[in-house]
Amino acid sequence: MTERPPLASRGRIVAVREVDRLYEIEMPNGYRALAVLPQEIDRPPTADPVNLSAEVHFSPYDMSRCRIARWNVS
Repeated sequence: MTERPPLASRGRIVAVREVDRLYEIEMPNGYRALAVLPQEIDRPPTADPVNLSAEVHFSPYDMSRCRIARWNVS
């Protein structure tokens, strides 16, 4: 069976659950999920990442958790 690719989306950090590890992220439609920061991704570009935008990848099987793919700094 072929593996399904992750679903990419963009969201906003609304809370820090564990510093440099676990964040609560809100999608543009209001949906909230827990986002993990993988070790290969740099730390947030600011000391307080709340309201920072990020690109996240969801598993097609579990939409309650996602991984931060990169930070969107404008």
